[in-house]
Amino acid sequence: MSPPLPPNSFYLLSYPRSGNTWLLNSLGMLINCVAGEAYTQDPQLSERHGELGPDFNFRCKPLQRPDQPICIKSHDDMGVFRNQYPPAPVVYLARDARDCLLSFYFFRQAYPSLLAEQLSTTLIHGTPVQLSRGSFDPAFRAEDFADFLRLEAPLWAAHVTAARQNPSVCFVTYEELKANFVPTLNRIASFLQLPVAQPAREVDKVYHSGFAKVFSGNNRDFFRRGQVGDWKNWYQSTHVRLLDSLVGRELRELGFEPDLHWASHYTPTQPVG
Repeated sequence: MSPPLPPNSFYLLSYPRSGNTWLLNSLGMLINCVAGEAYTQDPQLSERHGELGPDFNFRCKPLQRPDQPICIKSHDDMGVFRNQYPPAPVVYLARDARDCLLSFYFFRQAYPSLLAEQLSTTLIHGTPVQLSRGSFDPAFRAEDFADFLRLEAPLWAAHVTAARQNPSVCFVTYEELKANFVPTLNRIASFLQLPVAQPAREVDKVYHSGFAKVFSGNNRDFFRRGQVGDWKNWYQSTHVRLLDSLVGRELRELGFEPDLHWASHYTPTQPVG
């Protein structure tokens, strides 16, 4: 049995490349929480962190005060969470598989091993945020991307659906954050029942005036564009039909795609650089 977490701890779970670094930084400003990280026994994480225990491991930055909130970020799925994580409120961030998997594809090219990812802390308007430096500009290869979709799309569907079906989870989408940032942050704060350090509208101002800078320069591999619907600039018709066959039902059930025949209606465009 894992030991209990410190007071005011909560989890931020997501499938990789769903925007949880952005949300983690935003919550850090909103409720003055520190960043934590949870990980279980995984070959890649063992390579990065050394030998791990068989159950639950977590670490966080030093607290400024004993009751300071801790946001524990993880990509573990709900099955691992139920079996190995100490209880605490859960915020789950989901992203449209079409954008999420495209971003993940580019990310895995930029960082073939997690050892290649270099994290650093940058001040944006006086607020420390974690950023990552990429090593090169990844390329888009149509056949490789199709193979990637076959492997990852079912994993995305299982990961997101399990969280969506859990009534105790605060389920948020990346698209919801992009469209309605302030009310969505307020909904999360209300769910967590933690005091707000500064209004969500102030966090929104910092995001729009400062965070745009991280989408260029050395951080472009980690953040890429962050656009909703960027997949339309890259997917070929074969990718669309493949993804629809793999997770089309989940895209519709989760509200990411209202059109039952979206795959047949799709017209590819020229990929952008």
